Amino acid sequence: MVSETFGASLWSAITAPATPYPQLAEDCEVDIIVVGAGYLGMNTAYQLAVSGLKVALIEATEPGFGASGRNTGFVVPTLKKALSPSSVVARFGEKRGEAFNAMIGGSGTHLFSLMRENRMDCAAEQTGWMQPAHSRSALAGCAAQVADWQQRGFSAELLDGAETERRTGMKGYHGAMLLSTGGQINPLAYARELARACVARGVRLFARSPVTDIVADGSRWIVKSANGQIRGGQVVLTTNAMVGKLCPKVDAAIIPTRSFQIATQRFGEDMQQRILSARSPIADSRRHLFAARWSPDGRIVGGGLVYPGPFRMARTRKRFEKRFQQFLPELGSVRAEYVWTGTVAVTLDALPRLFTLAPGLWAPIGCNGRGVALTAAFGRELANFLAGKVSADDFVVPITAPDPIPLRSFATLGPYFWLPYSEMKDRQETEIPA
Repeated sequence: MVSETFGASLWSAITAPATPYPQLAEDCEVDIIVVGAGYLGMNTAYQLAVSGLKVALIEATEPGFGASGRNTGFVVPTLKKALSPSSVVARFGEKRGEAFNAMIGGSGTHLFSLMRENRMDCAAEQTGWMQPAHSRSALAGCAAQVADWQQRGFSAELLDGAETERRTGMKGYHGAMLLSTGGQINPLAYARELARACVARGVRLFARSPVTDIVADGSRWIVKSANGQIRGGQVVLTTNAMVGKLCPKVDAAIIPTRSFQIATQRFGEDMQQRILSARSPIADSRRHLFAARWSPDGRIVGGGLVYPGPFRMARTRKRFEKRFQQFLPELGSVRAEYVWTGTVAVTLDALPRLFTLAPGLWAPIGCNGRGVALTAAFGRELANFLAGKVSADDFVVPITAPDPIPLRSFATLGPYFWLPYSEMKDRQETEIPA
């Protein structure tokens, strides 16, 4: 068992203290109730309030306590490398597929615009996001993605090996995909600023109020907590990987996967000019990808998966210290000064979806580790649907009942069984550029 690490993260150390929002201690009535104040819940509540609806947002701990406040803060306006815009159209059909692609491709622009409009202080840097290619076949995949996005009018560029090395300070890559609308943020600061923006728009935000039950009341719903309840016409569960016993059907349809992050010691300006000098966060094309970025205070931040078992946090420290030294040898000796972990919700096809649980009870799910940008855009689309501005047929993802993952108890171990195979294949495929 891994101990709670929210307060041990770099983001908790460098972010202004949270605003103390009230607990639910009364009965109230609104149009829509959003359960879970992560990125998706807050973006959905914000956009619903913009539409003029009365919204309550209820959170078990504090806004951003889950994966939203613990991730690496990459703003990535695309999906996993296997999910190109063309493959999305093949899965969803032309109309829905292209609407979905427009949402994904515009997600970085929407997020940074949202932060500017609300004057969010969250170390936002729209410096682009890069996917360096570790092999010639990976570079071909990047080229196909770039062409796919360019065909749809989005900013995408294929860099050659020399330009990739200049921007990253790293040797051995054949080139890279650069999406200029991406970038990086302080994820916890963004969560707290997003909560502030919600309240400013009139959302009633209740913190430290775990939901104990959700029950139908005729055509309406009641969300209960220990000291009060909220009545509303619709309920949206945006609890993501933390849904647990609150809704077992949703929990059975996702694979909760624990991700680990570290932040190194601080480095001076000279090193920051030699390594990742463009300040574009990178996540390369390996199956077990190498990801890294600069923090606002001059640390390298990154992470990934770590095998289950005893002393997991200690192994996290050693594993990623070694990995950073391997991929960024110019850093010299690397020391992890912050180590933390969080849980993300993974779907089998790595695509988001909207579950319908009963009339007026919804559960959007499945950002699959790309939630910083995706939740801002998906939250806006979801709010338009809930407000009646978009029909179910025109919604950006299919609306389905939860589909339980077969042998889910074993499936939760799948990413860790997959890890050694992936690392072996990565070693076999990695090529030295000519």
